[in-house]
Amino acid sequence: MIVPFVRRRRVPLAFATLALGFLLGLGVLFAWRNDRGGDAGDSKVLAVLPFENLGAAEDEYFADGMTDEVRGKLATLPGLEVIASQSSAEYKESTKGLERIADELGADYLVVGNVRWEKRAGGQSRVRVSPELVEVVSGRAPTTKWQAPFDAALTDVFRVQADIAERVAAALDVALDAEERQMLAVEPTANLAAYDAYLKGEEVTQRLSLSDPSSLRQGIDFYEQAVALDSRFAPAWAQLARAHALYYFLVTPTSASAARAGAAAERAVALAPSHPESQLALGDYHQYALNDPARALAVYAVGLRAAPDDAELLTATARVEQSLGRWEEALAHYTRAQGLDPRSVETARSRARILLWLRRYAEAQAAYDRALALAPTNLDIIEGRAMVPLAQGNLAAARAVLRAAPAEVEPVALVAYVASYWDLVWVLDDARQRLLLGLGPDAFGDDRGTWGLALGQAYELRGDQARAQSYADSARLAMEDQLRDAPDDAQLHVLLGLSLAYLGRKADAVSEGERALALLPITTDAYFGPYLQHQLARIYILVGEPEKALDRLEPLLEMPYYLSPGWLRVDPNFDPLRTNPRFQRLAAGS
Repeated sequence: MIVPFVRRRRVPLAFATLALGFLLGLGVLFAWRNDRGGDAGDSKVLAVLPFENLGAAEDEYFADGMTDEVRGKLATLPGLEVIASQSSAEYKESTKGLERIADELGADYLVVGNVRWEKRAGGQSRVRVSPELVEVVSGRAPTTKWQAPFDAALTDVFRVQADIAERVAAALDVALDAEERQMLAVEPTANLAAYDAYLKGEEVTQRLSLSDPSSLRQGIDFYEQAVALDSRFAPAWAQLARAHALYYFLVTPTSASAARAGAAAERAVALAPSHPESQLALGDYHQYALNDPARALAVYAVGLRAAPDDAELLTATARVEQSLGRWEEALAHYTRAQGLDPRSVETARSRARILLWLRRYAEAQAAYDRALALAPTNLDIIEGRAMVPLAQGNLAAARAVLRAAPAEVEPVALVAYVASYWDLVWVLDDARQRLLLGLGPDAFGDDRGTWGLALGQAYELRGDQARAQSYADSARLAMEDQLRDAPDDAQLHVLLGLSLAYLGRKADAVSEGERALALLPITTDAYFGPYLQHQLARIYILVGEPEKALDRLEPLLEMPYYLSPGWLRVDPNFDPLRTNPRFQRLAAGS
């Protein structure tokens, strides 16, 4: 009943272990990307694997930063297609052979290396980097095309990064003009303390998960240190803006958080207006803090003109395109991003979901299978994979998907997740429903609204009206309390309406459902709006208004959404409509 990863206030924190690298997109901000010349099909595909830290354990963040900055500089160069950091980072300390890594990433060349940061008491610190460019060709052993050690004062760290990128380009026969060499030589800050604070911010936010948003707060603190030390440090301003926008969206939606995000984004754009990362920061501000997808899309488009192969910008663009109902464009951008970031779980999941919404079921199944291969224990992907046969009217196959979840998936976590999202309590078999009925609010992130509504629906399905109403009333009380803090949250209103419908309070239920759709209609958000209209249809069913329910239901089958004729045939929530001729025509559709 809750849409996962869409609205900040309805994501139960106990479920959300999804890393947010797909939103923050860390570690390539020092490479201001320009438009690549030539045909992308002629590009050499390159991946920069995490450099090994040979220094103290606490210097790991410095080695990671060196990796990301070299990757970012290479990504500026024409004739190179560089695999995104999220996919490459998966191979940190990997024992896989280079041939297998290259095959999994679809790369022709790998850059590997090690880093040592030598801190000298009373003297000048030095950085030692030993990179190696490896060519990987199917059917023969990997070969080294170039290798060289670099030993320089820490103050020359940016020059070392530029030199590595330039040497790799030369080894790959990529010719650079004067402007491209100048771009490589750009130093984003002359203040090493600011640079260090920035890298620490990158390190903590890369570990960010919704289950521990405190790391986002720590990242903000480090980025603020960086810009305090160097007020012209554009990459730090960009990341600070993005972190504040996410903090607003995911944690605490205060006007102060939004204002800080906007101020930092504007500062980044003022310092570096032509840099795509500045546009990414400004777009995130409009998307997450102002909830203005149309403006966000326009800003991201500016960034994409400068960096058409930036995986972050592509996925950010796709997210707002689906909200604006531009489904085919969103699919194309996710597909392109997946080619550049082939190990990204979020991109794989998002692309699969769009295919399901477009009712392209064979493609959706293949896309979900690919996503599961990347993240076999991801609850959202498991549930999405089960929704594909549901849309085709095959409940048994959907339950088989849930039963096939890996042993590492906690049964309680799976049951609570399926009961919380997309109205799938009814997909749980009898044993899993019994497990659900024994759960307390702690299994739902202490969200008593989500817990009460899930159990209320389960008891309704099992014919226990007294308990169904008791839990629905618990949900009502919790949601009314939450609405005092977030009075314009459309999802809270529609779910409160659903709770009231279970309680038989017809007028109040309809009022809440209609208010939800007025707050966020489909014309405003083509991804989330249909869900709200779906719930309003359910409210009308529960309060005995079948024709009004069908008025809301019929358009949903004519637009991208997960409901389908097959779904209508197996979802028991629609049982009160089974004898209605209008419903029968809908359910009989192909």
